[in-house]
Amino acid sequence: MFNHKLYQLSMLILVAGCTTQPDKVADSGPDIQCHSAEITGSMIHKSVCTTRAQRAVQQAQLEELRRTVDAQTAAAAATGTQH
Repeated sequence: MFNHKLYQLSMLILVAGCTTQPDKVADSGPDIQCHSAEITGSMIHKSVCTTRAQRAVQQAQLEELRRTVDAQTAAAAATGTQH
């Protein structure tokens, strides 16, 4: 169970890291935002661009993960179980 919670926390951190403020916003076409992200395990930065729809999906996934972690934490606290 501990590994599952650790995995969820890792995913939460990963998704939260992807919701940084953009460096620029495209003036034309679909609402695209780009920002620089460091590739895991290296010092190399890469430009990452997402559409409004992609950011909405990421935000929804983040909120669902937060609700899940909060519910599991509350359930563990209610039963006095610690992992």
